Amino acid sequence: MADTFNVNEYWLKRGHSYFKEGRPEEFHQLQEEFLLKVLQDSQIAMGNILELGCGFGRITKRLSEAFPESRITAVDLSSDQLEHARGFCGENKNVAFQQYDFYSGKPIPGGPYDTVIAVEVFLHHPRPLVRNIFEKLAGIAAHVVNIDWSEDWPWETPEHVWVHDFASVYSDAGLRCVCFALPGKIEGMQQKLFIASRKLEPSLIHLERQVERSQKAKGPAGGESEPESEVVHWPKQLGSAIKELRRTLAMGTTFILVNNDEWGNESRALAGYKVIPFLEHDGQYWGPPADDRTALRELERLQGLGATHIVFAWSAFWWLDYYAGFCRFLRETCPVLLENERLIIFELVSDASAANFHVQTHA
Repeated sequence: MADTFNVNEYWLKRGHSYFKEGRPEEFHQLQEEFLLKVLQDSQIAMGNILELGCGFGRITKRLSEAFPESRITAVDLSSDQLEHARGFCGENKNVAFQQYDFYSGKPIPGGPYDTVIAVEVFLHHPRPLVRNIFEKLAGIAAHVVNIDWSEDWPWETPEHVWVHDFASVYSDAGLRCVCFALPGKIEGMQQKLFIASRKLEPSLIHLERQVERSQKAKGPAGGESEPESEVVHWPKQLGSAIKELRRTLAMGTTFILVNNDEWGNESRALAGYKVIPFLEHDGQYWGPPADDRTALRELERLQGLGATHIVFAWSAFWWLDYYAGFCRFLRETCPVLLENERLIIFELVSDASAANFHVQTHA
């Protein structure tokens, strides 16, 4: 990781239009259901909840539905994301949204809290910051719960990702924790749920052992864990995609890459090409477009800057359903050079006007 990488700048940019995550919906459902089940089985107090990094409100909404009597404070750095979350969660009197910057040095708002929850938040911050947050939380909350990646990735992580040994970070912050492996993997990798406290109740340790025994007994054939043979393993998928891309596009090609900024190694793996993220601002990824018209307008702008192709990676295939008008323009006007389970590559046609293509915007 470059020491100069600005975490806040990155997430403020993505916050403009980051309203859908690229991982499969089934995995998010598994993640949410596992979180709620462990919280309920743990019997830890849920009267006053703080959610860190609420984003567009995916977890916030599930918490408000599962614990309707709780008071939930949901915080995020991005005012854009907080606005998305308010809209996504609707009228809900037990949820309050507030802006908070981890790096500000200011106290965490509100408290005391029964439970603090963060789902895929701490992996986006370096260890010293995470430890500092844990130390602050230890003073205002009885329990801290997080779901994150907790194993080294077998490929190089993007610059906005850090994979932590959370048991060690919690220990450094003066907290003890129990750990629960999610009963299904995403792209061959394991996520884990941690519950940490200054004084860990014996009931939590018992629950940890109980869940572990249950998962071992069920095994891959138990119906809850996805068999490893059926999992698409990210490094293999990425390696195949890069080879196919190189075979399809000539060296020196300028192309748009739609991959939710998840590859993390374009500059090395695609040396010799000019790769433009989408959306793009000052050469950096700017999050998905707000609507079809925005996507079409930006496509035409990038064509004017020399882009001759647009490439969709598998993790961004949801774009082709969500941005139906944008997809229709590509399908109707642009030859498909490659289409498989990893990549779709369109050749952009110079005389096809994206800006004048008629679309219906999302309501």
